[in-house]
Amino acid sequence: MALDDLTEVDRKVYEYIKAGDFEKQPWSTPAAATELDLEQGQVYESLHNLAKHIRDNVWIHYKDGGLRVSAE
Repeated sequence: MALDDLTEVDRKVYEYIKAGDFEKQPWSTPAAATELDLEQGQVYESLHNLAKHIRDNVWIHYKDGGLRVSAE
């Protein structure tokens, strides 16, 4: 799957990650859902899809008690 093959929700979450600074501040799924006008479940599913299908473009790791997410 390439970036062009992402669903609309996946693309929204991907762009949100790219625009944010979730390396310095911890990731918040509730905040992302509110900002993107999505359900939290949609955000979790989208994170899963992004990590699975474009894993070379999205990084998710744990640091200092919180998830960190980045994308290029």
